[in-house]
Amino acid sequence: MQGKKILDSFKHWKGMFLSMLMLFCVTAAYGQSGTVKGKVLDEQGEPIIGANIVEKGTTNGTITDIDGNYSIAVNDLRRAVLQFSYIGYNSVEESVKGRTQIQINLEASVVNLGEVVAIGYGTQTRREITGSVANVSEENFNKGVNRDASDLLQGKVAGLTITTGSGDVTRGSQIRLRGTSTLQNDQGPMIVIDGVPGGDMSTVAPSDIESISVLKDASSAAIYGSRAAGGVILITTKRGSGSKTQINYDGYVTMDKVANKPDLLNAQEWRDANKALGNNISSYDRYTADTDWFGEMLRTGISQSHSLSMSGGSSKSNYRASYTYLDRNGIARNNYMTRHSFRFQFQQRAINDRLRIGLTGSATLTDMEMPTADDFIKAYNMPPVFPVYNEDGSYFTTFNAEYDLGNPVQNQNQNYRRSKNSYFYGQGDLQFEIIDGLNIKVNLYKSRFMNDYSQWASPENEGGLSDNGYARRRARTWDRDLMEWTLNYENAFGPEEKHKVSGLLGYSWESNLYADQSSIARNFAVVSMGADNIQSGSKLDVGNVTSSRNEYKLISMFARAHYSFDERYMITATVRRDGSSKFGANHKWGWFPSVSAAWGISQEAFMENVDWIDDLKLRAGYGVTGNQDGLQPYKSLELYEAYGTYTDQGGSQLIAYRVSQNANPDLKWESTAMLNVGIDFQMFNGRLGGTIEYYDKKTSDMLYNYAVPTPTYVYGTIAANVGDMSNKGVEVLLNLDVIRNKNFVWNTSVNLAHNKNKITKLSNELYSTERVYVGDPWIRGASGVTSHVVEEGYPVGQFFMLKCNGIDENGKFIIEDVNNDGQITDDDRTYVGDAQPDLTFGWNNTFTWKRWDASFFIRGSIGQKVLNNPLAAYGNNTYLNGYNAMKNDDLLVLRENSRVCSYYVENASFARLDNMSIGYTFDTKNIDWLEKARVYVAAQNLFVITGYKGLDPEVELFRGEASDSDAGLSPGIEPRNYMPKARSFTFGVNLTF
Repeated sequence: MQGKKILDSFKHWKGMFLSMLMLFCVTAAYGQSGTVKGKVLDEQGEPIIGANIVEKGTTNGTITDIDGNYSIAVNDLRRAVLQFSYIGYNSVEESVKGRTQIQINLEASVVNLGEVVAIGYGTQTRREITGSVANVSEENFNKGVNRDASDLLQGKVAGLTITTGSGDVTRGSQIRLRGTSTLQNDQGPMIVIDGVPGGDMSTVAPSDIESISVLKDASSAAIYGSRAAGGVILITTKRGSGSKTQINYDGYVTMDKVANKPDLLNAQEWRDANKALGNNISSYDRYTADTDWFGEMLRTGISQSHSLSMSGGSSKSNYRASYTYLDRNGIARNNYMTRHSFRFQFQQRAINDRLRIGLTGSATLTDMEMPTADDFIKAYNMPPVFPVYNEDGSYFTTFNAEYDLGNPVQNQNQNYRRSKNSYFYGQGDLQFEIIDGLNIKVNLYKSRFMNDYSQWASPENEGGLSDNGYARRRARTWDRDLMEWTLNYENAFGPEEKHKVSGLLGYSWESNLYADQSSIARNFAVVSMGADNIQSGSKLDVGNVTSSRNEYKLISMFARAHYSFDERYMITATVRRDGSSKFGANHKWGWFPSVSAAWGISQEAFMENVDWIDDLKLRAGYGVTGNQDGLQPYKSLELYEAYGTYTDQGGSQLIAYRVSQNANPDLKWESTAMLNVGIDFQMFNGRLGGTIEYYDKKTSDMLYNYAVPTPTYVYGTIAANVGDMSNKGVEVLLNLDVIRNKNFVWNTSVNLAHNKNKITKLSNELYSTERVYVGDPWIRGASGVTSHVVEEGYPVGQFFMLKCNGIDENGKFIIEDVNNDGQITDDDRTYVGDAQPDLTFGWNNTFTWKRWDASFFIRGSIGQKVLNNPLAAYGNNTYLNGYNAMKNDDLLVLRENSRVCSYYVENASFARLDNMSIGYTFDTKNIDWLEKARVYVAAQNLFVITGYKGLDPEVELFRGEASDSDAGLSPGIEPRNYMPKARSFTFGVNLTF
């Protein structure tokens, strides 16, 4: 009943909002408007080209021309405040006070203290921030081909780990901030796009993004409550500004080549190895091919992206419309992604600029085909003497093949896994300034995500032979409604307005509805239409047609208060109260408070004569955040599932049900408390700047499925809040202008991060487990043997297996008898390293010389271990007779099956030249229709320095499917079905008209 009242209230306010929108979009405004003109110069009096000038509190803005001149129309010459900014310089705010001519000189700086940075439900200047917030602007984004917004950030933020795993262009990045803090699958930061929490990076074209802020500590992220334990990433998109209509085109073409291909035996080497081992291969004499199966499966991928935008406006309104087309073709023949992204934004001001109305509409349409991982297993195993095609042009097939054999090229061409995604959202906001400094805002948001998945395995090849054709169709939808009200207050008072206060009160209501329908069929008489004719499959078993519907709601109240004196002493406090339908009956609501403070040491009188320090600020904060996104709806309730049929006394056949989940009314959110201490500094007239931070993060009430006794419980497991986990770390960011003069600038920045992860508790008096075995590498001859443990006192990603001290003269593994019982069993498994790095780093260098610009970026990590699963699975000679093998020193030495042991666990420290670019900006001063023209070339993943013997030392953090509850607990395994990474070369153009 209460939910219905809330929904009715939501509909009422939505109707009122739309009515006001139609009214005020046509309302005339008044005020003493005028035009301000001037120049923006550097410290030497030279003009700054492309400096940004924005009327504070609006999106009205412009940029300087080649001579540093600007002209901007403002709404009120008396009240307007202009913000002047440019990359590499400190921002300046200047009150107009009736003037029509203003000249500004900007001071160079590696850290822009006046930069406006997005924070939760608002903005602050960098000087005012008391928490740990990293901001990356468009000028510092990674260049080249980018799948989504995460690629723009890779290696740019200390403590933010972004991995892409394989070369599959449809697979998104995996993100971790300051380590792993949960045993659930949802371990990444929450995404907020233009103020809307819970977004998806793939729904925003990189060319539409203006800046990205990362809220790293709990005092910054606690305003988002029970969804912010993994941190928060705030994405701010571009908006229109100024009176001049501006058209932008950004385009590039990329060539992808395989970076590192498995080194397998060729035909002659395969024959020689078999003969050396005494194997009889006479049955293969009739095959004369020399097939490079990976070479046949892979290709040079050509990709392209074209983005067109138009923006403009007046002193009262602005707009921006954009369209981006992305066509990515992966290095595997059956791997592509095509994406169309549309975005429109409009803002209107009225009633003497007290009323502001905004509208945003967005659509993202994506078509893609994902490679089948098993095809790469077949490419490893197929003997090189087998051909791809028979002499008549038909596919060479192995219908009577043993396990893991089959023609992978035939599978690529006849089978498929395709997906079509459609994502639409509309957003409307209305803000009214009640009195100076006090405004109220309402934000309404509606989105719909639709997915159509189809899978087909033809009976003509090994993939679908056993089923005589296999088809699956799946349709999913996600509907989301959000309403938020906020009341904001800002005021400055006292002598010279040194006292500044601001406050925020907010209310949020959110509803999420998921629907899923899936059908599987086998035994097809007609194969020409594949999964599009699923009804023609004659074998449609019970359980192969399923559907589901899940819904949850979240209601929140939140507040923030901020006070600063003379930019010297600053304090911020926030609190949020979340109520979620996901939680158990006894814990529907949770509190998430935070407090942080900063001391501007450089503002003190005793620092006046310390000329070499420009700015020095000490920060400290403590806050509590939560994690509920890894918890599925209805997890606290007793659930039932269909379980066959039975016949009642009357002879009728009825469906039987059984309990599939135990109830737990005490189920609640995971809680993460974090202490953060940091120091920000800038020295030597803005030449050197940086940040040093220490954090101590403790997660409690971690969710996990525990085994429970039956019949005390009806079902054998229960989800419960029991565990604790710790993450402690240090982060360092240094930014230096090595050379800075009129014609040449060399800037270098380094970020370092160390994190120590440890599970500190897994059991309590009700639910207990001493050790959880996870991770199945699927090595032939050792199937079902795990590689990791989850255990108190050890980190997530702890390898636990037999310890091998080498290979003896008989070709046998030398396994250490850990318990000294005279035999080698599973009881001899021990700890052999973990997948967590001791240090991650990024080193970025940018150069500008006249109209030329260049950059290179190196990132890496030190100390992590990786299980070289392909070497363990395909480097053994045991099955060489009918299988291929990877070249390695042990191929002709080993005389036993591969084992899950430390012999294949390697140091995977690496340094990667991740990005390099060179660009040139043309002089367009004499071309009145062209404002800017830049061309560039870029390369990604140029080389890797590592001692790791596998394909790539950087493997995915998250293994398996989202439905696998332990998928995030066994990182550090290079899969045996690994698709190689790509090396990319890009040519691009940026034009502004």
